[in-house]
Amino acid sequence: MSKHLGLLFTLLIFGFACSQYEGPNMKRFDDPEFIQSKLKKYAPVELRVAKYELNENQLNILKHLVKAAQAIDDIFWQQSYSQSLSMRQELINSTKAVDKDYLHFLKINYGPFDRQDNENPFIGIAEKPPGAGFYPEDMTKQEFEQFVQDHPDLKDQFYLLNTIIKRENASLVAVPYEQEYRANLEVASNHLQLAAEMTSDSLFKKYLNLRADALLSGEFFNSDMVWMELVENELDIVIGPIETYEDQLLGLKASYEGIVLIRDMKETERMDKYVKSMNQLEYRLPVPRMFKKASVAQQAPIGVFNTIFTSGDANLAVKSIAFSLPNDERVRELKGARTVQEKNIILAKYEKILVPIAARVLADEILPFVDGDAFFTNTLLHELAHPLGLNYVRGKNGVTVREALKETYSPIEEAKADIVGLFNVGYFVLIGVLPSDFEQKAYVTFIASIFRSVRFGATEAHAKANMIAFNYLVNEKAILFDPATKRYNINFKRMRNAVKKLAADLLMIEGDGNYEKASQWLADLATIPAETQAIIDGLSDIPVDLEFIFDASLFE
Repeated sequence: MSKHLGLLFTLLIFGFACSQYEGPNMKRFDDPEFIQSKLKKYAPVELRVAKYELNENQLNILKHLVKAAQAIDDIFWQQSYSQSLSMRQELINSTKAVDKDYLHFLKINYGPFDRQDNENPFIGIAEKPPGAGFYPEDMTKQEFEQFVQDHPDLKDQFYLLNTIIKRENASLVAVPYEQEYRANLEVASNHLQLAAEMTSDSLFKKYLNLRADALLSGEFFNSDMVWMELVENELDIVIGPIETYEDQLLGLKASYEGIVLIRDMKETERMDKYVKSMNQLEYRLPVPRMFKKASVAQQAPIGVFNTIFTSGDANLAVKSIAFSLPNDERVRELKGARTVQEKNIILAKYEKILVPIAARVLADEILPFVDGDAFFTNTLLHELAHPLGLNYVRGKNGVTVREALKETYSPIEEAKADIVGLFNVGYFVLIGVLPSDFEQKAYVTFIASIFRSVRFGATEAHAKANMIAFNYLVNEKAILFDPATKRYNINFKRMRNAVKKLAADLLMIEGDGNYEKASQWLADLATIPAETQAIIDGLSDIPVDLEFIFDASLFE
């Protein structure tokens, strides 16, 4: 492409935003009030290292972990949208005062598409490609599937989580991430090795070295297996291509992210009682035996951590409060998954967002059941539910549920984890781990949290999952809307039965690899009813999510 044509292309994609044109999806680029209203959706939260007791060596290790995570940040900028980095540079170079706010919001979203407004552009008029930056922007799902059908010898390469699909000589090719993003990955790998040299924890050292190698080779199995054994390390890092949420075209390609953590030793010790119940939870799933594993791999102890730094997909708009990893089905079959609770993030979201939302949307009689411990426990049981149920489609040798459900997998899996986790509250009440009134607290807090997460935007996997659950429970008359007060109530008896029924439906969709039914559920249930949208619109003065402010001492 010539220099002049390249400039024209940039103007078409980016420069329209600076013009006076007002299209249907267009906002004036120089509108301070518009962009400031967008920024107000995020409550700033400082992630301070000084709160935690670290010696000098630990602090130096932490700095290398942060630099490793920081090195992969630009990779996700490229994965989110092909023009994101050039737009960022345009705004950095701009001398217009309002552009500082646009740059700020661009960084929150890793591109010009508002993640909380159905991916609508806030710069320019271009729509976000459903395949983000993983595929040619003009490639369709049908073209991909036809190409793989015509070239079966290339199927494994094309379906890998860590290959980018490009056009080359009028054909499609799969390029390994490790080749495409080599420069950034070498920097990250080097910092992991430096951190490994400084630690006296032999197992953590082994993990860091294996992960450093994995970033350059694309083979993460061995490092995942060792990460599963880390139960006493005070510092931790999750880094690599992890989740597939960004790929809305096929749900295949993983995004890079980095999360640096400090373990809360005291809180972690309290979690052991939940881990010991994993096989019992699998046995109690409300589905026929054919939809259950014979046993769940020994689950690693649950870790309660405080998050110190995030990058890439982990720092995108909506922040996680917990996660269950690794996603590799082979590791899950052998060792289960490690659940990480991000304590400081959970508390921040509960206090800054969930409590004020609950006061607006729930009937007065159930407001006392909104509970911080229930929010923490629901989050925990959601993550523990991810390994439950089948990882491979029954009757189809070696076909994973993720592969069978394609782009529907993420929202269906998140809905399964929500509802199976909620179903499991009853078991922990039964065995005395949780108090007798906790089931009611869990239900009410879950409903309030739906209004928290559905504001993330209709394209976000967790928001889709929550609307599936919400609409299903409304249809079952477990959630009741009062038109007079415009608030929601709960029929607790119906709620228990509806949660059990929904858990079974989701587990069987996954176990059967039923793509058609998953697609239909998303079409029918992953939508926001008019009366619900009106209530959500009335919450606009409450922050939707958090923006992390990182400790400057980490970058000294």
